[in-house]
This record gives sequence, C-alpha cells and structure tokens, in this order.
Amino acid sequence: MEDFNIPGAERAAQLKLLQEAIGDVPPYFWAACQVCHVEALKKLVKVASISPAIVRVFAARSRTMVRYWSPKPPKQPSQAPTPKKSIRSNVDTSSPITTPPAKKQKTLHSPGSDASSPPLSRNRLARDLADERDSFRCVLTGDPSREIAHIYPFHSIKYKEEDAFGERHIFWDHLKNFWPEQKITDWELELFPKGPHEIGEEKTYNLITLSRTAHDMWARGAFALKPISVSNDNMTLKVQFFWQKKQTDIQATMSLLTTPFSTEHLDQNDGAFDSARAVLYYSDKRITSGQFFELHTNDPTTKPLPSFQLLEMQWFLQRVAGMAGAAGDIDWEDLDNDSDEEIPDLRSDGVGDSSLISIGPSSSPVFPPRGSLDLRDHSKHRPEEAEEGEEGIGEASEVRVIM
Repeated sequence: MEDFNIPGAERAAQLKLLQEAIGDVPPYFWAACQVCHVEALKKLVKVASISPAIVRVFAARSRTMVRYWSPKPPKQPSQAPTPKKSIRSNVDTSSPITTPPAKKQKTLHSPGSDASSPPLSRNRLARDLADERDSFRCVLTGDPSREIAHIYPFHSIKYKEEDAFGERHIFWDHLKNFWPEQKITDWELELFPKGPHEIGEEKTYNLITLSRTAHDMWARGAFALKPISVSNDNMTLKVQFFWQKKQTDIQATMSLLTTPFSTEHLDQNDGAFDSARAVLYYSDKRITSGQFFELHTNDPTTKPLPSFQLLEMQWFLQRVAGMAGAAGDIDWEDLDNDSDEEIPDLRSDGVGDSSLISIGPSSSPVFPPRGSLDLRDHSKHRPEEAEEGEEGIGEASEVRVIM
C-alpha cells in the first residue's frame, strides 16, 4: 500500500518516534517522511533523539528541495534599489514627464551558479531522438500533439555550480537525508558524470514525451511514474502511473502521524489545479492509479529509454510535491514548465490527446487562469526557447470537458 502513499507498519512506528522527538513539522518534510527510504527515516529518528533542534532546522528547509525540483528554479530574493543622488536639472517640471518602463533584463545564470562559464545549450538531437524513440506520441495518452519533457529539470544541469553552498548542492544534500548515499551517487552520475560542481549533460535518457496537458500536470506533481523494470536487452521499460492526491488540510505545521490520502483507485486529480479536476485518457478510458505502461526503443544505444535511476528520483519527489503542493510555497503562476518544444502532428488517425481538465459544479466550463493552465496557448514559447529557434506550429488536439 505504500505505493499508494499509505505508510506501512514499520514506517508508521518510526514516524511515531520522530513525532514524539520533534513535534509537528512543515508540510514538505511531513510528505518526504511518508515516502522516503525507511532506513533514512530511522537515522532521522536517531539524530532527533540526540538533538531535536538539528532535525527541526533541517525540516524547516525541506521545502527548498521541492522548490528546486520544480521546472523553474526558485527566484532570487529581491533587493531594495540603491537610492540615486538627485541631479539638478533645467527641465520644466510643471508638466508631468512620462518615462517608458525599463526593459526587463534577462538573467544569464541561476542563483548560486557560476556565471563565468557558458551555459549548456539544449540538445536538439537528444530531443529528436527521444521523440523518435517514443514514436512521436505521448507515452501515456498516445497524443501526437506533444512536448518533450525533462525528468530532471534542465535548469540544474545548465550551469557550473562551484559554490558548495549553492542551491544545487543544497538540493542534493537534502536528498541524502532521505535516501541511501549509494543511490544518490547513482542518480548524480546520470546527470553529472564529471562531478556535481560541473555542467551536466543533456541526454536522451533524461527526456520523456508527454502530451501538453500531461506535461502541465507533471510540472505540478499531479502524478508520478514508478519505474518497475527494464528488459535484459534494454529495449522495454515498464512504469506504473499514480495520481498524487493533495492534502486538503495542509497547515503551516502538521503532525507526522497525519496519514496521507490514498491514491488507490484514483482516476483523476481533484487538487492539482485549484478548482479544476485533472483527468487523462488513453483509448477513451481514464488512466487510473496503479496502471502500467510500457515504453519501448528499437535502439537502446542511440535512443536509450528514460533513465531508471532518474525516474526513481522523480518517483520520490513528485509524490512529495503532489502531497504537500497545496502548501502554497511554489508559485505555479510563474513556473517555466520546462517544455523544450511543441511538436504538433495533425494526422487524423483517431488517437488524440485524451487529457482533460474539468471543473466542479458550474453552469459552464471555466478553465484555470492563464499561466496556471492554458490549453490554447502552448504554441507560444518562452523567450529562451524562441532565441534558440524552437518554434511550434499547429493547434492542440481536442480537449473534452466533463461537467
């Protein structure tokens, strides 16, 4: 039942001990403790028995782990503008002077990164190979109007980060408190073969093809994919789909003994888009928690399957985001959803995007505000992508709305 976010007996026992040692905790730490490795949870209990304050400090910072996992890195704190000296002028101030707003300067590096190194460029070949590997369709819905999504966010491999206290290193240090050291090392090697201080590598195995709507849901932690197995010839990957049910009673702090909502038998997500209900279809049937999918490749060397290791990391972090995302720490309105490109396919072969968003009781469907989810505006790319010449054409496939 732990796959459906219901803690087993051993985890429940450790959560009770940790609750007794440190009391209520922030939502993201609560969520991480519900899905982390049980041995890591035992270590947290041991540390808390010696110094509860240490674990409380760590728990208070746990939200940064999930924020960094989001497709867009956390914003830098705003700084107060430096006051300018007044300059005497002969300009007649009796009439108002309209000054055009200053242009927004594009940030050339993420917080904590080494701005002196040129950033990693998006690898068009890797994306094309991933698209071909996935048969030019969403691996879940079969939709030919699709986007190529990163499993691990691109912003974190794009730059060097030599500062050991930079956000990338803090993120990985957080993971080490929830998963065994060797597993973290395996995850790092998939992304940073030259070391975590260096620029990462843009590889096909860090990419997966999703419909536009599924990609939006993915970015919000609305569902997670559990990697199950890889065939001996590395040509078939089996994954399991799970909706992630958000807690409706999220507080600033909460008991570790709060049992997460079960995701068993869920065929929709009622909490990912505020008042909207997220639903995915394949072959006119709703995709349900626990459903299996197989991903294939005909060339595991040139077009490798999505990384089992990176999907493992995603399986952990998506569930944390999905359970505690309602805490309001992530600004979904301003997320860069990490879409590399839109690849419309207008072939009329009967397989369209069966993804949909529907709304609760209402006389007519009302979609979430733009920026949260706008199914008609995905052909407009972000400035960074436009500069790289990635331009989408065509229209989104049909979206059905159920009242």
